[in-house]
Amino acid sequence: METLTVAGADALTELDRLRKETAKTGLYPILFGNADDFETATEFESDELDPKDLIKQSLGINVARWLANKADEHADLLQSEDGEWPAEAFDEMGIVTHVDVSSRKPHPEVLIGLLPLDASWQAFAYLGWGGWNDCPFPAEHCALHRYWQNQWGAEVVSITGSVVQCIVSRPPRDRESALKLAREQHIYCYDIVEQGTGSIAALAAGLVDSNYWYFWWD
Repeated sequence: METLTVAGADALTELDRLRKETAKTGLYPILFGNADDFETATEFESDELDPKDLIKQSLGINVARWLANKADEHADLLQSEDGEWPAEAFDEMGIVTHVDVSSRKPHPEVLIGLLPLDASWQAFAYLGWGGWNDCPFPAEHCALHRYWQNQWGAEVVSITGSVVQCIVSRPPRDRESALKLAREQHIYCYDIVEQGTGSIAALAAGLVDSNYWYFWWD
């Protein structure tokens, strides 16, 4: 994998430029954050995990069935109900990998990886990313994000050791669609509700017209 080191303040501009060049270069950019983020995001790579095999495996996953099975498996953890639609949605987060969590200032330097992918969802297979605690396995990530790319135009643009962020070109515009998507995301990554928004409706409200998604596993 080729990597570029850029100033944190320039990271999003460079990410956008590289995404626009993907059709020509055949290389898809993934923002990894600073050196520590890069190390933790890529530590799962292994010669024993063939990206092509993981991609093939992902194509055999029925997403609707996977979501239903995962909801049953994690019934004790998926405690949050839909709840009331909030009067105001959370502020849109945007992509935050390039900034320090505490100071909110850009890192001096961050890394962008250039991966030989046909689609951004294949990044999980290339990196072998996932499979710890309740984080889905690489092929499962691929399947869910392929499904969401088809549904909503969601593209994976950033991966660290515990966070995935997406840019979304066709976000849900109405409550019903947003609630359906929020229920799916809650099953995929329950901490964004259980330790985040507090209710599925609050998550859904933040998904309406939002061009950014955020997932986090501890």
